[in-house]
Amino acid sequence: MIDRRTFLKLSAGALVLTAAGALTGCGGMNDRPKVTIDGVVFMCEAPVITGGSGYAMRYCPLFAIQNDTGERVILEPKDITGTFTDMENNAYPLEFVCKKLTVEPHSYKEYGSSTKFCLESENRVPAEYSNGTFIMRVTYHNQTAVFRYDGKTITPSKE
Repeated sequence: MIDRRTFLKLSAGALVLTAAGALTGCGGMNDRPKVTIDGVVFMCEAPVITGGSGYAMRYCPLFAIQNDTGERVILEPKDITGTFTDMENNAYPLEFVCKKLTVEPHSYKEYGSSTKFCLESENRVPAEYSNGTFIMRVTYHNQTAVFRYDGKTITPSKE
């Protein structure tokens, strides 16, 4: 059992570490997989995957855009595409099924629900092929942010 004085010292130390983390941005936007294109940062994490097992596959990640430019960012549904590749190397195209995304100049916007950001396969995915890799592509200013999800980790890149 620890005495009151030791407890207070430990509590103060934890408070200092928490404050330091907040000041350095630990746990925030800097920890997310991200790709920057012309002053616009695209971030993607924590996908929710539903379907498969004989149903259409739905890939709904937490997606965010940090617009550090002086112009509005507009992404049309055709600018966001994806592919699900199962363990047998069968590829299923994924289509963005939500409305266009708009982010005002010098602002940040998160899309965190399946009604705001979701890709879906056109065809059913057989149950035996429900595991695999997701690749999402976001095209902006003739460049493409790519987010590859292998079931554990999202790996960002730019094409």
